[in-house]
Amino acid sequence: MAISRFSGKEIEDFCVFLSREYGLSFPPARYSFVENRVEPLLADFSCRTLSDIILRAKRDLKLRMDLLNNLTTNETWFFRHPEHFTILKKHVLPDILARKARTGDNRLSIWSAGCSVGAELFSILFTLFDVLPEPAAHNLQLIGSDISSDAIKSAREGIFEGHQLRLIGHQMLRRFFDELGRDKWQIKAEFKKYVTFEVLNLLNSWPARTYDIIFCRNTMIYFDQDNKTKLTERFFNALHNDGYFLTSANETIHDDGSSGVRRLFLENEIIYQKSGTQKDFVIFNFVTPADLLRALNILKNNGFDYHLEKLATEHELAPTRAIFINSSDINKVEELFNLSSIKISSVQSLSR
Repeated sequence: MAISRFSGKEIEDFCVFLSREYGLSFPPARYSFVENRVEPLLADFSCRTLSDIILRAKRDLKLRMDLLNNLTTNETWFFRHPEHFTILKKHVLPDILARKARTGDNRLSIWSAGCSVGAELFSILFTLFDVLPEPAAHNLQLIGSDISSDAIKSAREGIFEGHQLRLIGHQMLRRFFDELGRDKWQIKAEFKKYVTFEVLNLLNSWPARTYDIIFCRNTMIYFDQDNKTKLTERFFNALHNDGYFLTSANETIHDDGSSGVRRLFLENEIIYQKSGTQKDFVIFNFVTPADLLRALNILKNNGFDYHLEKLATEHELAPTRAIFINSSDINKVEELFNLSSIKISSVQSLSR
């Protein structure tokens, strides 16, 4: 076992500082990671102890940036977690664009929070170009932010290596990238112009902007639960009514449905939508878990939008979920359920 050069109290106090100042949460199991990442800074900045790092970081911008760059990992790739981009293409963008078309609004604003080196935001841009018939006819505002200045510098350069492009097909690669050689590719200038990248600590103040869509994936894993709760509230405040929020599965938001946030189950994934005007839903409760499972398969196979609601069950054999569907689909759904002899315990109407 490696011997730590820092006392337990010293590394604990240092991690408290990281949490208080930057929102970065490192449990005791990750103290060795912190030590390894901070060690090079001691010599680089003539510091002898972690307390010296703390004092210097408050007044030395270079040290502060190097500290954050060392502690935040930026491994990412294009179309990471592909299901989210399927949802974006098939559900989220068609809904938003249809609503905007009715009012003649050509603006579309998207924020990639914790964007790392930019692969996520460029993946969103490529999806937009696949969906929009005339991208130039829209006022696109695509912003990526990250706490790491090194990551933002890389994002602005737009240079990526082959392993980061492994989910991109040959046709897309040639359309959006210039080949630099040695397995390196750069986003073409004609597409880079659509995106903006900026350094931003999510726990500090944000620019006064609102968005149609916010992505924040694999970022809040660094934060403790209190900061996660505060951040998600701020994210929803920064969304337009009926705007969408996408986060990773291990950062699922626990919401009781009373906060004006809808939880949607699409393509076997959960995403979130800020409630604007109320919508009418129908809630199906089922007799057995088997009936619930069969109902889910029918809805998936027939392309219906739905989401699940957790239930407080009376006994261990009762279904733990109810299904919400749009009220406009009620007749067709009931017909399919009846044909399959699915047992329903109750059907209720609800506006949210």
